[in-house]
Amino acid sequence: MIVIDLSGRDLQKRRIILKVHRGSSRSPVLTSTNPTFNIMSSAAYIVADYVCPTIGAILSTLAFSAPIKSLKGCIKNGSLGALNPTPWAFMTGNTIGWLAYSYITQDLFVFFANAPGLMISIWLNVGAMKLQYYEEVVKHSSIQLTESLPGENAEEGDVNETQSANGAESDDDEQPPPSLTSHEKILLQILIAWVIILSVSSLMPISKEEMKFVVGVSVNLNLIAFYGAPLSTILTVMRTKSSSSIHFWTMIMNTTNAFFWCVYSLAIADWYILIPNGLGFLFGVLQMLLYKLYPQSNTVDGDGTELFLDEEGNSKADSRESQSEII
Repeated sequence: MIVIDLSGRDLQKRRIILKVHRGSSRSPVLTSTNPTFNIMSSAAYIVADYVCPTIGAILSTLAFSAPIKSLKGCIKNGSLGALNPTPWAFMTGNTIGWLAYSYITQDLFVFFANAPGLMISIWLNVGAMKLQYYEEVVKHSSIQLTESLPGENAEEGDVNETQSANGAESDDDEQPPPSLTSHEKILLQILIAWVIILSVSSLMPISKEEMKFVVGVSVNLNLIAFYGAPLSTILTVMRTKSSSSIHFWTMIMNTTNAFFWCVYSLAIADWYILIPNGLGFLFGVLQMLLYKLYPQSNTVDGDGTELFLDEEGNSKADSRESQSEII
C-alpha cells in the first residue's frame, strides 16, 4: 500500500511522505489530521480499488453470457443460420490470456471477471462446432439423396442408368463430411498460439515483469478481434444512416463495463488493463452518439421477429451478436 501522510498544523508546511510497499500497485491512501479528508480519501480508495472492479467482473460475466440465448435458438433449429461464431473462439483466447495475467499479478478481480467467461466460451464453441458438423452432414446426405432419386422422365431415367453403370467412379468422387469444421480450425490455431505464448513466458528464465509484459501485450493483441465487431458496427451505421445494427442494452452494458475497468486500471496504474478498456469505452461512447444521431429503420414480421433494413432496403432478421471490450 502507498501511504501519503499530510500531517502538520500549518497547511503551507505540510509534507508529503510516501511509503511504498514493494510489489504493490494499489492506489495511494491519503491520510491527514482532518477526519473529513480521511473519510473522503478512504471512500475513494474503496470505490476505485474494490467497488469498480467488482461491478466490472459482474458485467463481464453478463456480457460473456449474452450469446447463450442465441446459441440455444440455433441448437433448437439445428443450424447456426446467420450467427457468426468466430468471436467465441477469440473469447476463449481472451479469457485464457487474462486468467494467466491474473495469476502473474495475483489480481482476484481479473480472475473472477474471466473464469466464468472461459467456461461459457467453451460451451459456446462446442455448440458451434457441433452445429457446423451437423450442417455438413445434412448437406452431404441431401446431395446423396438427390442423386439417388429415380428420374421422373425418360431423360432422367437415362441419366440414372448412366450413373448406375458408373457407380464405382461416382463412389470415388464422393467427398465425406470434413473431419474438422472451419470453427474448429480457428479455435485450434488460437489455442496453439496461447500454448506457445504461455510456455515461452513461464519456462524461459525471465523476470515477473517480463512475463507480465509478454502476456499483457499478447492478450491485448487478441482483443483486436473483439474490436472488429464495434468498428464494423460503427462503419455500418455511418454507411446506412441507420442505427439498426446497434443493440441498445449490449452497447450500454459494454460501455459501462469498460468505464469501471478504466477506473480500476487507473487506480492500480495498470496500462495493460487501461488501454483495451479505454478503447472500448471510446467505441461505446461513439456508438451512443451514432445511436442518437441516426434513428433505427426496422419493421416487424408476422411472427413478431424484428427485421432490419440492409443497404439495399431489403429486410433481414436480427442476427446481431454482442461483442464486448472486456477483460
